[in-house]
Amino acid sequence: MKRVVFLLLCAMAQGCGKSAASVEEQAAPVALPKPPVVNDSGGAYVLRYFSAAAGELVVAKTPAEVPDGARGQVLVAPEDPNLQGPWLFVADLTKKVGDGYEVRVVDRGEIEKQLAAAKPVPEPAAVAPEAPAAIPAAPGQPAVAAAPAVSKDNDVIIYRTSWCGYCKKAAEYLRTKGVKFVEKDIEKDPNARQDMLARAQKAGVPQSALQGVPILAVKGKIITGFDRNAIDRALGG
Repeated sequence: MKRVVFLLLCAMAQGCGKSAASVEEQAAPVALPKPPVVNDSGGAYVLRYFSAAAGELVVAKTPAEVPDGARGQVLVAPEDPNLQGPWLFVADLTKKVGDGYEVRVVDRGEIEKQLAAAKPVPEPAAVAPEAPAAIPAAPGQPAVAAAPAVSKDNDVIIYRTSWCGYCKKAAEYLRTKGVKFVEKDIEKDPNARQDMLARAQKAGVPQSALQGVPILAVKGKIITGFDRNAIDRALGG
């Protein structure tokens, strides 16, 4: 799966291929423009949000089309060529500012540096698990193989991406509560998304509800987005 932030960068750029001169130009500090106004009626821009279920960016014209779980980090792509350049506009559709929403401007060069710093270190090859031991049988009876270990429904898992701020907040919140949990990156781990979908199906949550990240699996329950109250309820207080 392509990394979502890379998709965001390509969506805002004139093209992913750059000459050496333009790369040097972008390495220098840039004067960030005033972000476009994003409100409920829409405007001369498109919104792009990440769908964890689809594993890709989805386009929306108005904030109402963006699902609740994906509203925290939404790319704003303006149609005005004067607003296109080496920067990104990122809206938080959970925060109202007057009649609109909070939109921040991010230097694309800084994001590229963060991506380079966050590049994962290759993990050592996994060791194949040993076959389950046989249970000794009574005299004259055949031995019985032990049942293999299975995932527990009470596991606490955060399905996340490396660039997701709310994923980090969810992890910090669980740490403050002393909860042990596992983090699975749905961009870097090819099995993480399938695991998330399987747990959601078992919990009766449709794929259409799995928009944005984080997605949490808490004691067999699925929580979309960083919701402290929902986490507390799933943990049993």
